[in-house]
Amino acid sequence: MKWIPLSCGWFAALGFLICLTARAEDWPAYRHDNYRSGVTGESLDVKHLEKSWVYTSPVPPQPAWEGPAKWDAYANIKGLKSMRDYDSVFYTIVVGGMLYFGSTADDAVHALDARTGEEKWTYITDGAVRIAPAWWDGRLYFSSDDGHAYCLDAETGALLWKYAPVPPGDLTPSNGKMIPLWPCRSGVLVEEGIAYFTAALLPWKESYLCAVDAKTGKIEGPGSFKVSREHGTMEGALLATAEKIYVPQGRRPPLVFHRKTGAFEGTLGSGGGVFAFITPDQHFFHGPGNKTGWIEDTHAQTRDAFARFDDAQCMVIHGNTAYVAKNEILFAMDREKRTIHWQVPCPDPRALILAGDTLFAGGNGHAFGFDSRNGERLWHTPVSGTADGITAANGGLFISTTDGAIHAFRTAN
Repeated sequence: MKWIPLSCGWFAALGFLICLTARAEDWPAYRHDNYRSGVTGESLDVKHLEKSWVYTSPVPPQPAWEGPAKWDAYANIKGLKSMRDYDSVFYTIVVGGMLYFGSTADDAVHALDARTGEEKWTYITDGAVRIAPAWWDGRLYFSSDDGHAYCLDAETGALLWKYAPVPPGDLTPSNGKMIPLWPCRSGVLVEEGIAYFTAALLPWKESYLCAVDAKTGKIEGPGSFKVSREHGTMEGALLATAEKIYVPQGRRPPLVFHRKTGAFEGTLGSGGGVFAFITPDQHFFHGPGNKTGWIEDTHAQTRDAFARFDDAQCMVIHGNTAYVAKNEILFAMDREKRTIHWQVPCPDPRALILAGDTLFAGGNGHAFGFDSRNGERLWHTPVSGTADGITAANGGLFISTTDGAIHAFRTAN
C-alpha cells in the first residue's frame, strides 16, 4: 500500500445514498447502488447458510476482452492485471424475490425466482449483455453489444422501449460475432428518472454518452442529452452522484461529465481500470491503475490524489473503515489513522462485498464469509470456477462464477 500526501481533509461518512426506488434488502443495481458500493444492510445468518440451487449455463461467459498479455517482455513484468474485466461472470441483481442477470453466452437477459431458481422469462437481444441490469420503478434496464439500451417490464419481460445512440450500420468482428461499431458496454444507470448509458468501441471513433427519459426512452425534457467524445472508449459500469456521471475507460482514467447537462469536466485519477466505486465523502476508488495493479483513491470534487493500494484486487468502504483484499490476505484499516484493525488469510480474493456485519469474499474455487468486526472466518464453501460476482439480498447469497454458474445459498430451515 502506497500513501500519497493529501491536500484535502476528511469528510464525515454519511451513509450511502441509494437513489433507486427499491426496498433496503433488495440489490437493484450492479454492486448494489449507483455508487457501486458493494455494501448492503442485508444481514444473513452466515453460519447456517446452505446451498439452495445452482443455475448452470451450457456455455461459459464470453468476455469482450481476453485480458492482458501474460507478461510484459519489454519491462520484464509478470502477473499483469486486466484493465477491462467487467464481464467475467453473469453479474446479478435481486429485487422483490426475483433475480435478474444478463448473459454473454446467449445474448439474453434472464429472470429467475430468487428462492427456487425457476426461470420466469428470458429476453433475447442481438448481442452480448455484459453488465448487470438495473431495476427502477418496476422496469428493468440494460444494454447490449447490438448497440441498443433496453427497458423491459420487470415482471413479464415485455419490451417497453429500446434506443440506439448510433443507427445500425457497419459491423465489425468481436468474439466470433459481427457487432456494430458502437456496442453499448456500460450497462444502464438510472437516476432520478433519467437512464444513462454509452456506446463505444474503437478509440479512433467517437464515443457517446446518452441520457434519456427512463420511462419513454427518448431524449426529451430536462436532464436528457447525447454527447460525444473522441480518443477514448467508454465501457464498464457507470457511476453517479447528485451532480456527476463517471465513465470508466479501461486503459485510461475515468471520464467525468455533469449529470444534468452532459458537459465534459475532465478525467479523474492517474490510472485506468473498470473496477470503481464512490464513497459518501466523495472519494473515488478505481483500478487496476495499470497492468501491474493498484486501486487508487482520488477525491471526486477536488481531484486530489489521496492514497494508492498497491496489489489490491478489490475493496469496500463502510464509514471510516476500508476493507481491502490483496494477494492472499484481507485486512480492515482505519481510513483516518491509517492503522490496520485486523488482517487474515484470504486465498486469491477476486470479489468482496459487505452485507450487514459480514464480508463475503470470492476466489478461485471458493467463497468465504468473515466477521467484519474482527476478521473471524465464519463460513466457507467450494464453488465451480472463480467467484467474481457476489450479491446478498432477499434473504439469500448469490455467487456468480467464471464457468457460467450462479450458486444460491439460504439459511437452513
